[in-house]
Amino acid sequence: MSDRMMPEPILKMEDVSMRYGDGPEILSNINLALPRGSFHFLTGKSGAGKTTLLSMMYLAQKPTSGRVSIFGSNVNFTNRSSLAMSRRRIGVVFQDFRLLDHVSAFDNVALPLRVCGMNEKEIGIRVNELLKWVEIKRSTSSLTSTLSGGEKQRVAIARAVINRPDFLLADEPTGNVDSDIATKLMKLFVELNKLGTTVVIATHNENLIREFHYPQIHLHNHGVAIIPAGRIEDVAGI
Repeated sequence: MSDRMMPEPILKMEDVSMRYGDGPEILSNINLALPRGSFHFLTGKSGAGKTTLLSMMYLAQKPTSGRVSIFGSNVNFTNRSSLAMSRRRIGVVFQDFRLLDHVSAFDNVALPLRVCGMNEKEIGIRVNELLKWVEIKRSTSSLTSTLSGGEKQRVAIARAVINRPDFLLADEPTGNVDSDIATKLMKLFVELNKLGTTVVIATHNENLIREFHYPQIHLHNHGVAIIPAGRIEDVAGI
């Protein structure tokens, strides 16, 4: 297939660099294209810039230099309204959860569907089904502030995937759960990917990388390399 016939990648970064204020560059001259429907792990040592790269992917930050395009639009020249519409197509699992503690687990997960205007009956079916899948066993009307760290992690994941986003980004989504739950959550991401969602998961968990054979976006020395699935030895010390 010629380049002209290749579908537009869901995300493209061209010569992207990022620094905070007058500090050193966190990322330098990043060139990256993610095909629609792909699944990648994001790896690298602590401080390599994984969270910074994710923040540009979910449109929280613009690069210091270079070009970022998502869904075919150049982020650098996209207005605020269009950015907001693009963000609705992105699901994000933050490392610090970012849940609304003063409302219930149910209402946290229902929020993206209510923003989209879905009727409450359908919301109830979808939310309860997903909370059951991620094994929230206590009452879903419990305030989020009363949940354990692992339960909050699972509610955050449910909220990110409830509206079946086009692009899913997750920062250490299995960091607060045991290995059995981690595997189950990964299978949820895999099923979402099979439905067409492009997935990027930042992780230090080598067991997940071994079990689920997907390529890695590996950050090293401010740059990026794509490592084929299964080559764990290339990321020793992540």
